[in-house]
This record gives sequence, C-alpha cells and structure tokens, in this order.
Amino acid sequence: MEFRIRYAGMELTPSISDYVEKKLQREEKYLAPSSTAEINLSVEGYRQTAEIIIHSGRKTIVAEETSEKIYHSIDQVLDKLEKQLSRRKKRRDKKR
Repeated sequence: MEFRIRYAGMELTPSISDYVEKKLQREEKYLAPSSTAEINLSVEGYRQTAEIIIHSGRKTIVAEETSEKIYHSIDQVLDKLEKQLSRRKKRRDKKR
C-alpha cells in the first residue's frame, strides 16, 4: 500500500509519520495491494484532526476524527476505519 501524508498547522515529525504508517499497516489485510492511503493531519487551535482516505480499486473509504491530541485522533480514526473495512469485508464474503 502506498501512503501519502499531508499536514497543516503543525510540523510532521518522524515519530508521527512512523506511528501512522505502523498503525495503518494492520488494515492492509482488508485491502488490495494496489491501494493508496491519503492521511491528512491538521491542527487548528486545540482541534487536532486526522483524516484518512483510502482508494482501493473502485471503492473510496473516508474516516475523520478530531480531538485535543493528534495521537488520540489518529487512534480514533483508525478504529473507525477498521470498522468500515471489516463491515465491507463481511458484506463481500456474504455475497459469495
């Protein structure tokens, strides 16, 4: 999977970048190898937002979360994303 991280209003440290990529790799089991992930991180005052957009084949999956800490936002958005992906996989397996 290809990762693209964008950020606004903050400095992207290697620890944040590594954290996001490591956490997102556990979602690869649900996706095609040619999938791409756009990770958008932004800080506006106390609002720290993480948004993930995954393009997998003809499907696009989007999840977004905001909290007071960027790591918490990342964890929440990944949990939301995993729920969406597992639901999608269950539906796909059910059709077979």
